[in-house]
Formats: sequence, C-alpha cells, structure tokens
Amino acid sequence: MQLVDCHCHLESPELLGNIDQVIALAAGAGIVKLITSSVTVEQWSVSRSLRERFEQVEYSAGVHPWYVTGKDLQVAELLQAESKRGMIAVGEIGLDRKIETPHFDLQKSVFEKQMQFAVDCNLPVIIHCRGAFNELVECLNRTGVPRRGGIVHAFSGSVEIAETLLRRGLSFSMGGTLTYRNSRKRSDVLKRIYPEHFLLETDSPDIPPAGTEKPNMPHNILLFLAAASEILGVSEERVAASTSENASRIFGPGL
Repeated sequence: MQLVDCHCHLESPELLGNIDQVIALAAGAGIVKLITSSVTVEQWSVSRSLRERFEQVEYSAGVHPWYVTGKDLQVAELLQAESKRGMIAVGEIGLDRKIETPHFDLQKSVFEKQMQFAVDCNLPVIIHCRGAFNELVECLNRTGVPRRGGIVHAFSGSVEIAETLLRRGLSFSMGGTLTYRNSRKRSDVLKRIYPEHFLLETDSPDIPPAGTEKPNMPHNILLFLAAASEILGVSEERVAASTSENASRIFGPGL
C-alpha cells in the first residue's frame, strides 16, 4: 500500500530534531508523500528546506490563526514570492473561536487574504477550523474556494456542516481522532465523505492515537488507516487507494 500524509508539521521541534528517523519510519509505513504545513512566515524556509532535502516531502505555506499578527495583513505579497519556490498549497490557515488571542477579527482578515490569494492562483488550501464553522462559511462566501479545492483538516463538524463545505468544493482529512471511541458524529461524517472527499492525515506531532501521548509521528498513519477501515467496513487497501487518489487530485499528480 502507498499512503499520503496530507497534513503534518515536520518543522516542529519534536520532529525536526530527529527528522531522518521520522522520514525513515514514515517510508517504512508506506508513506510515499508527506505534506508539511508551516504555521508562521518564519517557518516557511524550514518547510522549503525539508522539501529540498527529502523527496517524500512537499510543503504548504501559510499563517495559522493562533499566530497571526498585524504584519500578516501583508501576507499575500509574501505568499506570491513563496509560490515561486515550490509550495504546493496555502496552509495551514483558518479560524479558531476557542482562543482569546489573536482577536477573531484579525484572524478573519488574515484568513480571507490568504484565501483570496489561493483563489487567484488556484492553489489548494489546508484549513484549520475550531468553533467557527458558521464564520468559515461566511468567509468562503466572500472569497470563494480555489477550483482545485482543499481540505478542512482534523474535521470535527457535523454531517450538515460537511455537506455545506462539500458544496463549496472542499474535502476533509482525519487522523488521530479516528481512534477515539464512541463518536457517532465522526463516524457519520466519515461515511458521508468517503470515498471521494476523505484524506488521511496525522497532524503530527499533534493529535496522537488514543491511549498514547505526544509526539504523534507520521508512521502512526497505519493506525488511522486501520480505524477508518473498521468504521467504514472497507478494506485498508481500498481506503489507502482512495485517500491517495484524492490527495493527488487536490494537491497535484506528483503525490
């Protein structure tokens, strides 16, 4: 089986300090591509260097809602320059109502500027959203969505919200939360979005498998694949194939 980890953070200190082993273990698990997502402008060069060093790695560039500042209102100009250096997506970007700072209005402004850039350049997006799905839809109504679409990662919304976002051209990725038991909502969402709109992620070093502690690692994708297979009643081989095909459709044939 060949797998794609469509969302991880190899730039994080927990993984970067032992990156050769991280990549080797990922390859041993059948991962042929990892998309590492930066969360600040300062991380972009690290993401880029990982892509240059490892053939399995692609990267996205963006500013995560937890880290936006006033200077990020000029982020579109920086993304324009970075888009010529090999990034394949805009992310991790989004909205988060679960935090008090940065202020939500600033989050929205920076998110919409990044979305508009992605739409103008037709680059797929990787979206973070917690407690702000209504506001996310409002933003997308203003900016539109790139023709190539994108993903809402670690999706935690309802089937109804998923339907709304599907109509706007987005897909969804899940990972560690698939191993958490007794979530009827998550199972219902997975069954709705599979096979055309479900991708596998690890979000490593975050969201580790149930019963374990951080750091999560990309090779844990095998546990998440097994959990998805069990929920769906579909073989692991079929889930692996469909999620990899979806990654290639959204992020490019190189995956």
